[in-house]
Amino acid sequence: MIYKAHHDMIDFLTIADCKLPEGFHDFQVFFISDIHRRKINENTLQSIEEKIDIVIIGGDLTEKGVPIKRTENNINRLKQWNKPIFFVWGNNDYEAVPEKIYNLLLRENIVILANSNKDIIADNGDILSLIGLDCCKYKEAHLDLALQGAKGSYNLLLTHAPSAFFDLNLDEQRLVHTVLAGHTHGGQIRILGFGLYRPGGFQIYRGINVLISEGYGYTRLPFRLGTKAECHVITLKRTV
Repeated sequence: MIYKAHHDMIDFLTIADCKLPEGFHDFQVFFISDIHRRKINENTLQSIEEKIDIVIIGGDLTEKGVPIKRTENNINRLKQWNKPIFFVWGNNDYEAVPEKIYNLLLRENIVILANSNKDIIADNGDILSLIGLDCCKYKEAHLDLALQGAKGSYNLLLTHAPSAFFDLNLDEQRLVHTVLAGHTHGGQIRILGFGLYRPGGFQIYRGINVLISEGYGYTRLPFRLGTKAECHVITLKRTV
């Protein structure tokens, strides 16, 4: 259980979508969530040979009691690709010292998406919008606010808690094309297949691509059983 909690798995996932703009064919995202107390393994990152275009931190970058220096070191390791880094808040980030985390993210030029968005423009002028929801446990997640001003023809929703997406009504969900979330750790400890949450993984839900990561770190005890300590390399592909 200790080994599984510290043995990194890289999930190489291809998301094929006919709605993806041509300019983002083969666009690659490194996605990591729920780092908590862990130190990101540099060897894991260095083993990734794919061309990374952006990095996304899906919340719970840290937790209460973690030295801010460790969080800073983790951020610096994620800078190895020299690509933009985007962050959404998790409940444990708010439970720590959010002012220090906020100031650290600003110093490190990390883009914070809290009911806000960031447009990414491809070389051919196509636009993909990153839509970031605030953490719905301590703040309120507002998709309408997050979408304001977004110009993309393709919306990639970032939320720490999957429930923030699943609780949307059908018309709201249809505004989104792909969802990246974390928070659940896949249950972290599953006995005979049963856990507090469903296993993580990729699914197509009502025609929308949804990835729920089982997370990189752990909460409370440094144990995992029946789940993976994972991060993700996601390749977006346009289909016809």
